Amino acid sequence: MNEYEEISKETRKKVSKLTLEQQKDLLDLFSEVIKELAKKAEKSKSKSLNERWTLDYIKELERVKKELTKELNKSTRGFITKAARVGTETEQQIMFKMFKYAGIDPGEHFTEMFSQVQDKVVKDIINGNLYKDNKTLSSRIWNYGQEFEKDIQYVINRAILEKKSAIELAKDLEKYIKDPAKRGSDWGKCYPHLRNKKVDYNAMRLARTSINHAYQNSSIQSSNMNPFTEGIKWHSAMIHGRTCELCIERAITDQFGLGIGIFPIDQVPLDHPNGLCTMIPYIPKPLDTVTDELRNWLDGENNSILDKWYNEYGDYFAFKKL
Repeated sequence: MNEYEEISKETRKKVSKLTLEQQKDLLDLFSEVIKELAKKAEKSKSKSLNERWTLDYIKELERVKKELTKELNKSTRGFITKAARVGTETEQQIMFKMFKYAGIDPGEHFTEMFSQVQDKVVKDIINGNLYKDNKTLSSRIWNYGQEFEKDIQYVINRAILEKKSAIELAKDLEKYIKDPAKRGSDWGKCYPHLRNKKVDYNAMRLARTSINHAYQNSSIQSSNMNPFTEGIKWHSAMIHGRTCELCIERAITDQFGLGIGIFPIDQVPLDHPNGLCTMIPYIPKPLDTVTDELRNWLDGENNSILDKWYNEYGDYFAFKKL
């Protein structure tokens, strides 16, 4: 593994950590909402769930659903922004190391070049520009909020059919937030439609996918800013039973004649939902060769690739081409 790959793998670990943090955050959000609904039911002390009680309770459900949707949106946007920032770190670290070895101080505005990438990636995901259906992040989260509301209404309706009390309903709602295997068989018999369904699965799936796409797109777009990056290497996790055939194929085939698993920067595909693949900048020249080219170019040697790069991004650097 070369220095470039080592930096990329360490960056990917940060994305995995972000994903775990996001999952806990979402689970906490759903837990709070369920607890609030359970507490509302428990306070009624009703022995049976009559029509009037149900109508009042549906109003409460609508209120908490709106609050849940708002918090899901806020949380997901926050983690997408963090993931986009992490996605640019690979190229930032690689380029900084190149400049350092070449004896070049890139200046304090160097990181601003990557901030624009982060902002664009986040905006594209929020506005739905990355996807064929063009659905915004807010609309996707709203749909999951609607699903949650329908699930709770289903629990209420089934509880009515089973002639349960409000207190019994409250206990059933508290079980719903648990892992399906820990709810108990009686719960599954009463609510067969939700027997194996996780309350937060769809929201977590969206969050994991959005985080991964933010990281990967930032990695891809920031690679355009490194004049020595000639493509993107697709690195699959290769976890048995977890890595799909498509991702394996992308990692082990030479589709464009650049090398095994290497894509042109403008033709890197999006990873699928819940993906674990890593995007590694493909820089065929070793670090010592790169630093020599940089030094020679600054000393006046012709280099059309670096000239083109400097014309596009030179304003972000403190050093001047001779």
